[in-house]
Amino acid sequence: MTRSADAQDNQLGGLLLREMLKDDHTNIRVLSLLAFNAFERQNYREAIGAWEIMLKVLPANDQRRAVIERSIDQARAQTEPGTTESADKQ
Repeated sequence: MTRSADAQDNQLGGLLLREMLKDDHTNIRVLSLLAFNAFERQNYREAIGAWEIMLKVLPANDQRRAVIERSIDQARAQTEPGTTESADKQ
């Protein structure tokens, strides 16, 4: 559902992922799916939040950290004034 072309499917996918996090808020796989789902829905704040939790949970030497940090930078760039996308498009 999180990869569907249908916006309602994507939104439902995000809701299901948030429900899954209630059981285990440190589940890296669910956090990752939630972050990318939020990013695709242009909900950059939610994406950044999920990625930041991942950075807190992952070990310092985990290779995924670099990708997550780049993703956060990309999402932050989308929320800056003057960009074509906006965090308000949630």
